[in-house]
Amino acid sequence: MDTERLKTNIKRFISNPNTLTFLLVIALIVVVYFVYSYMVNRAVSPITVPYAAQLITSKTEITTQHVSTVKITGNFVTASGDSLIQSKRQVIGRYVADGYQIPKNSFFYNGALTDSKTAGSSTQSNIPDGYTLYALDVDFHSTYGCSIMPGNYIDIYFKAESDKTDGKVKVIFDKFIQSLKVTKVVDKDGVDVFSLADGDKEPKPAKIFFVVPDDYSELLHQAELISTNKIELIPVPRNAEYSETPEETSIANEAIQQFILSKTIPIEG
Repeated sequence: MDTERLKTNIKRFISNPNTLTFLLVIALIVVVYFVYSYMVNRAVSPITVPYAAQLITSKTEITTQHVSTVKITGNFVTASGDSLIQSKRQVIGRYVADGYQIPKNSFFYNGALTDSKTAGSSTQSNIPDGYTLYALDVDFHSTYGCSIMPGNYIDIYFKAESDKTDGKVKVIFDKFIQSLKVTKVVDKDGVDVFSLADGDKEPKPAKIFFVVPDDYSELLHQAELISTNKIELIPVPRNAEYSETPEETSIANEAIQQFILSKTIPIEG
C-alpha cells in the first residue's frame, strides 16, 4: 500500500507543470555551467606553439635550429583562427614562401610557408591585358618597418597641398585607390628585400610593385609629376583577412582624381 502511494505521489510530482519547469531550469543551469567552464578552461589553458628563433628569409628551408616553442593562452589561438600554425611538426622541413620572411620571435602562419622551395614564386610576366606594373617609391618607415610583403593588399592614400585660399594653404588627404595587390618589394639595387641571404641585415625597401589598370597607372604617374603641389602617395596595408577576400581595385575618391586631372593638360594627337 505504501509502495503504491509512493508511486502515485511521484507521478503527481513529475506531472506537475511547476515541477517540470523547475527541473528544466536546473538542467539548463547545469548545461550552462559546464559549457562556461569548458570555454574558460580552453581560453586560459596554455597551448604550446612554434615560433621563429631567428629571422628566416625567403625560400629558406626551416630546420629545428630555426624553431623554438612557447606556451600561449588558448584565447589567442582561437582569435587567430586557422591561420596560426600550432604544431612544430607542421613547420620543420617546409620553406618560407617566395616574397615572405618570418621575423625573429614571430609565430608561423599558413600562407607564409610552402612545401616546395619554388612554390608560390612571384612573377611579373603574367600581367593581364589592360593592366600595368607600377613601382612606388618607399622606404623602411613608409612600408611600416618593411611589413608590406608580396601578396598583401594595400590602399594608396593621397596627400597634397591645395592652392592658397585667402593666403592659407590647406592639405588634401584621403584614400585615393583601394585594393592593390603587392607583387614585389625591392631595395635600391632592385634586389628582393625578402630574399636577402644575410638574415641579420635590416632590409631597406626602395620600391614596391603592384599591378593596376592602365588608366589608374596614368593617374599615379600624373600625381607624381605634378610639381606645383607637394604630392605624396602613401601605401597603407590592409589586414590579413582582407587579403584573403579582396575587393576589386577601384578609385576611392573621385575628387582626388579630378584634382590630379585639373593639374595636367591633355595633348591632342
